[in-house]
Amino acid sequence: MSDESSAISWETFEPEIDLSAEFREIGGDFGDPLEIVREAISNSIDANATEIRILFDFRQIRGNGRLVIEFEDNGDGMSFDVLKAHFWGLGQSTSRDDPEKIGEKGHGTKIYLKSENVYVKTQTASEASESCCERPWEALGSEKLHKPQIRRVDRWREIPGTLVVITGYNDNERASFTSSIVKDYIYWFTKFGSIELLTKRDRYKNLQIKLKCLDSADYESLDFGHRFPDVRDDADMLLSELGASAADHFVKRYIYLGERLEDMPEVSFDIVISVEGDQAKRKYNPLLRERTRRQKGTYKVGDRYGVWLCKDFIPVQRINEWITGFGTGSNSFTLLHGFINCQRLRLTANRGSVKNTSTKLLDAIRDVFALKLEEIDKDLGSSGIFSLFELQSEERTLSQEKGDFERRKKIILNKKRAEIDAMSLKMRQNYLGSSCSCIC
Repeated sequence: MSDESSAISWETFEPEIDLSAEFREIGGDFGDPLEIVREAISNSIDANATEIRILFDFRQIRGNGRLVIEFEDNGDGMSFDVLKAHFWGLGQSTSRDDPEKIGEKGHGTKIYLKSENVYVKTQTASEASESCCERPWEALGSEKLHKPQIRRVDRWREIPGTLVVITGYNDNERASFTSSIVKDYIYWFTKFGSIELLTKRDRYKNLQIKLKCLDSADYESLDFGHRFPDVRDDADMLLSELGASAADHFVKRYIYLGERLEDMPEVSFDIVISVEGDQAKRKYNPLLRERTRRQKGTYKVGDRYGVWLCKDFIPVQRINEWITGFGTGSNSFTLLHGFINCQRLRLTANRGSVKNTSTKLLDAIRDVFALKLEEIDKDLGSSGIFSLFELQSEERTLSQEKGDFERRKKIILNKKRAEIDAMSLKMRQNYLGSSCSCIC
């Protein structure tokens, strides 16, 4: 650098941010409409709620039908300043430095903006406030910043808590907000469906959700904790009781707590693996799709099962590519109903991926998981479980072959016959469906 240029003073400046674009980008990153449920539950749990009320309703508002969603809890509530800066602001979070809290990015409530109106009423032990915002998504779509209003109000209930009412969410699309679909999402993809009760953590065991969906006549009470089938791992007993279908009802659980990484001993994680037969899954999971049932919200075993990486005990990303050398077939991952929880994972803004986590950390967790899966594989093999699956496969093959034989036999017996000079002729169908004769 020349003496002349070095004599010129530097100018310090702050980079500008297009706030409307950022708000819309982050709100739009939430691709699944049901993620609004995950974010609301997380906020209530971070506020120390013991009861959460969730309502989906369709109401006539100013002559037009509108989807209305209500979230209400008995948590600590928000102060006026927190409501203004953290609920409506971007990147603001009171939970960022608390390892016990879920929220850390200050992005979750931005999913509420994908609506026609957001109304919030909240109360702490000492104050109460309310706030609203008309047509936030429309404003952001026009490259304008939404403009919430806020004011202090008189205390409106005996205890602290927060009520959020969202109108016209996601362009009033409401097919996802039926009881079976919402409950499935809650128990699979929110903190309320945590596996913590299997990891000797019972802090939230008394947490309850009161849920009323669009197809429900009244509220339903939900209990905390992910759903697993009861253990049934005695291979001999299952075989004696159920014969060739024994493998369908097999269930065995493996739990590894506080696993440590050799090169990063400060990192710990928990692993819960439930090995389950097909019918064992279907007893507790009503959305598993039968061949003849293709209703909204249903899915195949291969679409959901396997092993999930979790943070805050909330499943984030399925990692079935980590499952190698397990079981007896290419789809053996469908036997697994498993979760790996690590608080050191770094998530994307919408909590949809762990790709912000360092490759070194993920590889190290993967190596430990591979060893545990090898242990599970050996244990299942020595206990005779894989023999049950092989017996089942053989039985199904024999049944299929028998069915094919009976179908061929029926076709032959149904062929038309003709006798000409002691010669037997049969009619057969060609590929175009027309008939031709041949000598049998």
